[in-house]
Amino acid sequence: METFRTEEEQVEAIKRWWQENGKSTAFGIALALAIVFGWKGWQGHVKDQAAQASSIFDNLMLADAAVQRDGTSRGTAQHLADTLKDQYSSSSYGQFAGLYKAKYAVQEGNYEAAASELEWVLAQRPDAALKAQAQVRLAQVHFALQDNAAALVLLGELADSGYAAQAAELRGDILFAQDDKAGALSAYQDAKRLSQAQEIPSNNALLELKINDLNIATNTAEGAK
Repeated sequence: METFRTEEEQVEAIKRWWQENGKSTAFGIALALAIVFGWKGWQGHVKDQAAQASSIFDNLMLADAAVQRDGTSRGTAQHLADTLKDQYSSSSYGQFAGLYKAKYAVQEGNYEAAASELEWVLAQRPDAALKAQAQVRLAQVHFALQDNAAALVLLGELADSGYAAQAAELRGDILFAQDDKAGALSAYQDAKRLSQAQEIPSNNALLELKINDLNIATNTAEGAK
């Protein structure tokens, strides 16, 4: 750093520096302030958007409760789900709306529409939990459409997910439909083991019935030999 002999020299040096660099410095400060305030504005916008999406989603859940209870408010629920999909497709709210629309399509027996909705959800690249939920539902729809090969491909991707037990049971249903009773029994037993290993084990009476029926059928077949 230069050592100035007098205060006048220091003042002159500051003046020269400002003449040479002042404009760029001022521009840099202005740019930094614009970035800071722009970022704060963007954060506020994102927060407002999230609040709006959350409010619409809350209303969707209320409408859906009425749909499940007595079939009313289906039009309202569909409208709210469409709004979330159209305006907030990149958010989890919009993606959950796709799941709701798929559910309504299944209830109406329109499995092709349900598959389209679930494929849309997956195309949005949702988080792991939502992706697994969409995959197991899409596998169920493929099974209903008798596209067992597509269903099994999806189920194979769920082995390490929170839906592993459901996936194993559905795999058993598919194998049973293909008259592979031994494979079905093994899949059902996997589903039972996976269910019991969950943090909150589920009590699936239907799964137990499937296992018992196949055990009886297997024992009967072996006894007839």
